[in-house]
Amino acid sequence: MGLLIFILLNYGVANIIVHGSIFNGFRDFWNRVNPSFFGTLFSCMICTPFWTGVILSTIFQTMGYDNLSPLASQGVDNMFLSVFLDGCLASGTVFIIHIIEEYFELSAPRD
Repeated sequence: MGLLIFILLNYGVANIIVHGSIFNGFRDFWNRVNPSFFGTLFSCMICTPFWTGVILSTIFQTMGYDNLSPLASQGVDNMFLSVFLDGCLASGTVFIIHIIEEYFELSAPRD
């Protein structure tokens, strides 16, 4: 259950950061500061979930909620390794969900 919560939480946070209108000013600001790094980071559904996964995994593990960090709950004792791998897991799974969502949006009949 912790894995599902982790994936859905990362998908929600990344989706809001990348596509949410509430973050338009945030994305525009960082795109002006450094478009090649931050502009890409906050518009990419592979990049953003990696960093949200790293941040959420770090928060969960430092606050003692190891059961919400997928790799820590599977016995990976090295925090740096589990945080990195949680970020990779978040990036991959969120991108898969994003691709499925785009497929259904593009194949939906237009009015």
